[in-house]
Amino acid sequence: MEDKPLEMPFLKNIGLLMTYKCQVACPHCIIEAGPDRTEEMPCSDLLDWIRQIADYRDGYIKVLSLTGGEPFFNIEVLKSVSEYGAAQGLFVSVVTNAYWATTEREAVRLLGDLPAIRMISISTDMYHQKFIPFARVRNAIAAAETHNIPYTIAVCTENETDRAYQGIIKKLKQVTDEGRILTAVTFRAGRALHKTGSNYETLATPPKSACAAGSSPIIFPDGRITACIGPIIDLTSDHPLVLGDLRKESLATILDCAELNPILHAIRIWGPRRLISLAEDAGLGKELPTEYIKDSTCHACYDLMANDRLRQFYADLKDDEEFVRKVAYGRAYYLCETAMIQSVHDRE
Repeated sequence: MEDKPLEMPFLKNIGLLMTYKCQVACPHCIIEAGPDRTEEMPCSDLLDWIRQIADYRDGYIKVLSLTGGEPFFNIEVLKSVSEYGAAQGLFVSVVTNAYWATTEREAVRLLGDLPAIRMISISTDMYHQKFIPFARVRNAIAAAETHNIPYTIAVCTENETDRAYQGIIKKLKQVTDEGRILTAVTFRAGRALHKTGSNYETLATPPKSACAAGSSPIIFPDGRITACIGPIIDLTSDHPLVLGDLRKESLATILDCAELNPILHAIRIWGPRRLISLAEDAGLGKELPTEYIKDSTCHACYDLMANDRLRQFYADLKDDEEFVRKVAYGRAYYLCETAMIQSVHDRE
């Protein structure tokens, strides 16, 4: 059962990182968002890219995830973008820190003015709550429930034994169902490389779990697309999980190539441990990490893609026919996805 990956439909959900602007500069932010950042997607690009998302394979993509920074930084832009996405037939979700929920009444009013938003994820943890009162999280939850908007609470921590983390969880359980609370290991990237502590629990062996996040690419304001919104986005060098650039190619071209990316799909099926094993077999054991953060496939991926020799090894591995064939059959067996195996058969 440990080898059974999480099943997440590939390319059903696409993220748009609308802006690097945020009311706060949290110490764990991997994109280093904050009030002094100015980068954001021009409205013309937002609408064009959303149209391409909606048109891909005649409506194959179902969910448009708006993130940042803080998408609520500019309410008017959020309103127009969410309404355009909904009009294109997309289910619109938004990630937020809930700074805008100053009172329950104001939170109810504001969400009522954004009817195209169908789901929200509220970032709530020791990092955010240093700047944003917990009462605003409570107000945002109340507003979502008033408007029957599904929501989740996203909590980051270096270690679940941390007292601050446990305190946040205790507060959250008093205002929402435990099943809505989703905990993730804080990404050791971006601002977190310098601003957070070293309370991670580490192991000598890599995590065994597969990766569900790799099913949902993210688009950045500069047009770059990566396979996920994990710590790999902090890397400036090219690597196999950089999918393309919308300012150079169409979304359809980029996603069609991603459909056949064996490195990405190996991680989705088996997690980074398969790539680690292949590197060891190739005599690259000295290039591999000596320890791994417990339960964090994201950190393992980051460490692999941050190493020059490993990155080149995986770039070359993408063209290895036997590896591609194994990944294609793995996708068909574990995930019931047949695009790669059809491509392999067409070439034979």
